[in-house]
Amino acid sequence: MKRKLFPTLFTALLFLGIVFFITSCSDNDDIVETQWDIQDYEVKASEWSWNPSLERWEAVKQMKYISEFIYESGAVIGYVFLGVQNQDEVQTQLPYTRRAYVDDGTYFTETLGYEYSFLTNKVTFYIEPADGIEDPAAKTGYVFRLVLIW
Repeated sequence: MKRKLFPTLFTALLFLGIVFFITSCSDNDDIVETQWDIQDYEVKASEWSWNPSLERWEAVKQMKYISEFIYESGAVIGYVFLGVQNQDEVQTQLPYTRRAYVDDGTYFTETLGYEYSFLTNKVTFYIEPADGIEDPAAKTGYVFRLVLIW
């Protein structure tokens, strides 16, 4: 009796294992691979304009691509390039806050950032001084990068 029970039990376990393996390896068409788009924007020093209500320098650019799906379910990550390309250039994530010293020994703090809208398909890059003072020397050329992931 023991000899007949073991082969039957072994056959049943083998059959269940095969069923689990076959059903777990089925194709699922609902899986979509991650996609991304990298967009670079150059803002020249002459393109910055002062926004008195927000007390910051702004440069508005047309986005190359954005959709409601990316806005609602994806991610947009901003970067700024600092330094000289192929020498000491670094890429840092936005917002970027820096503390700069003036010739008279005082210092100030400014923040570089961005905001975007899929409704207008535009991105606004900004330089926001901590003291809110309009300083024309802050208008510097920058290269920004937006990485869209969805």
